[in-house]
Amino acid sequence: MDNRFFVMILSLVVTLMLAASPSALAKVDPDTVVGMWLFEEGAGDVAKDTSKTGNDGTIAGPKKWRDGKFGQALEFNGNDVYVEVESNKSIILEELTIVAWANLEPSQGARWQSIMMRGQNPRNYLLVVDRDSQKLQLSITKGAPGAWAGPIAGPVITGDGWHHLAGVIGEKAGLVIYTDGEEVGKQAYAKPSLDANPARMRIGDGSNGGHQCEGLLDEVALFNVPLEQDDIKTIMENGLEKATGLLAVEPESKLTTIWGKLKAGL
Repeated sequence: MDNRFFVMILSLVVTLMLAASPSALAKVDPDTVVGMWLFEEGAGDVAKDTSKTGNDGTIAGPKKWRDGKFGQALEFNGNDVYVEVESNKSIILEELTIVAWANLEPSQGARWQSIMMRGQNPRNYLLVVDRDSQKLQLSITKGAPGAWAGPIAGPVITGDGWHHLAGVIGEKAGLVIYTDGEEVGKQAYAKPSLDANPARMRIGDGSNGGHQCEGLLDEVALFNVPLEQDDIKTIMENGLEKATGLLAVEPESKLTTIWGKLKAGL
């Protein structure tokens, strides 16, 4: 077939890709992303951070990936699977936002299920499923160890499929939690302890263990600013890549793949 036809097809593909690219739709400032873990690896021991910060996580325990809300999701077994990010300056935060898609099994009366946690006591931040109510909880230590703050509220979020979860900490915003894009709980701001112990951050378990998730997590991210509700809804509805413009796979790679398929099929 005439090469001019290939050029025409390729030009159309490029136009469509640019129009639909995450950078064209981005609403959330990518420079505020401390870590973005999409769990698209499918194998290996590393959960890639696709932000500019480079907070790759180490995956502990047996590794399994399942269908997620956007591509793949990482499976947590309620026992020994978690993702650990080593302590560094970028994850020590006074103001922040945590977001995640979660599809978790019930754990009422048995254990909390930590979406993300830095420090046990004192703790910098924790977004978790409350052990007793099975609702979303945002928790910090304010000041001395044992001085807790943070709301528990909203619907039961275990045993009921996928839910989008978010926790916000900000001097003006307060301590706020969102379930499926809706604000469900709020408290006045209290500065979280920055002297977390242990200092590491974990996804899918507590920083010191004992808070294991059971089920699937997808599209987990940490921001160094308190996002507004509209931003959280944008992330929920469009995915982190489109919302931030941060691509897990560069457009050039996608274009090369598409061009190769076109040539093979025509």
